[in-house]
Amino acid sequence: MVAKLAALTREWSEVTLALGKRAASNPDEVGAAAVDYLFYAGYVALAFAWARSVAAADASSQSEDFKQAKRLTAQFYFDRILPRTRTHLAAIQAGADSIFAMPDASFG
Repeated sequence: MVAKLAALTREWSEVTLALGKRAASNPDEVGAAAVDYLFYAGYVALAFAWARSVAAADASSQSEDFKQAKRLTAQFYFDRILPRTRTHLAAIQAGADSIFAMPDASFG
């Protein structure tokens, strides 16, 4: 889990820098990425919380069954929920162009 979390943390930093660079020339980039960026950040932050939770459980005097349940639940999160960052990353990287491509008159 730690290696996966470390990779996502590095990626999050890279995505943030890339988004900042795009926003410097087009402020619409921030709004276009906002929802997906927040979801991405939330999934990574929760992964961090799960990793800390496992470490705390392992260091505790709780029963081995409790510790194993904590590990398995965290692994479920990392395997089944955390991959959703891929979808949000793709949307962030898509940029603002397709959002603003349709002229306002087409909404009439």
